[in-house]
Amino acid sequence: MAKRIMNKWRGYTVADCDCKYCLYYGGRKNREVNCLADECVCKAELQEAACRERKENGSKNQ
Repeated sequence: MAKRIMNKWRGYTVADCDCKYCLYYGGRKNREVNCLADECVCKAELQEAACRERKENGSKNQ
């Protein structure tokens, strides 16, 4: 008998894409994030997660 996967992977959430979890996170200085990379490497994932959450929440302004 085959098992069904109830919680399929839907991608990252905005909370998952926080800078503090990034490999290139260099800490904070003067309330600004120090990134060790020249450009944000999580940019595409963050945009997809934000778009997905807007769709799920119905674009509510909170």
